Amino acid sequence: MLTKKADKPLAREDGSRADRSRRGRASALNAPRRRVHALAPEHVGELGSVAALTVAVLGIALVIVAVTLIVSGITISSRYASGGDLPPNIGQLGMLPLWGGVGLAVLGVLLVGAPLALLADIRRARLATVIVSLVAALVALGGVLLVISRTGSNGILIATLGVIALVFGASALILARPGR
Repeated sequence: MLTKKADKPLAREDGSRADRSRRGRASALNAPRRRVHALAPEHVGELGSVAALTVAVLGIALVIVAVTLIVSGITISSRYASGGDLPPNIGQLGMLPLWGGVGLAVLGVLLVGAPLALLADIRRARLATVIVSLVAALVALGGVLLVISRTGSNGILIATLGVIALVFGASALILARPGR
């Protein structure tokens, strides 16, 4: 029984011409290759692909939150239909969650689309991903400031929005650096 190692021919030890020319010649085939993540284009790199995937995953989470806000805005009047007096502005109560949800849905779709375009190696997608990530970081930072300004603010919500702002900002900085 032969093993795979035994099946391979041994290198020539006699120093023949074919052996020397193969080892001694500098060519593109002999150059060390950079290891590139299989998902990312070469100009993005491994760290950039991790940042892009992070932005895309947070974009999916933002779309889910946006859908819940839209549903909440649409169904807010049904909460008061069970009995009692209706507020005089029942038609206006659902507008803020509805339009806020629509805005977050648009931002979430952009946060998913831009990194996927970057990983698909589409032109100017890196710039679009950086801009969308910075906008998302600023929106999260605005959310932190809004929650802090309210009395009786929730510490967990502040910490979560702060971490999300930090992740979006770091991803934008990682993607903004020139490719190597």
